[in-house]
Amino acid sequence: MNEPDPNAFSLDINDPEDAELIEYFLGELPERVSAINSAVTDEDIKELGRIAHQLKGAAPGFGFPAIGSAAAQLEGSIKELDESFADMKAVQAEVESLLSLCQSYITPK
Repeated sequence: MNEPDPNAFSLDINDPEDAELIEYFLGELPERVSAINSAVTDEDIKELGRIAHQLKGAAPGFGFPAIGSAAAQLEGSIKELDESFADMKAVQAEVESLLSLCQSYITPK
């Protein structure tokens, strides 16, 4: 499992309260991955954009700037699409990149 970047944010992984916040974020990742997969399956580009926007804002603050960057890339690609002709295939590479990165932080049970 990848670790958060200790230089990327003000949270201290060695501080119990901060570690709890980081664990919370990591605990939510499986649900976010599931929501991304559902949005792709349902071809719901607006929902996919909403999830990407949330991750873009939240991830860096918890020490996961790479997830934030991947989410920002996906959100930007979605914004460039004409929503009336939005095609999930147009953002497939960004979706796969974000999912892969999120999966790398999820601890198998």
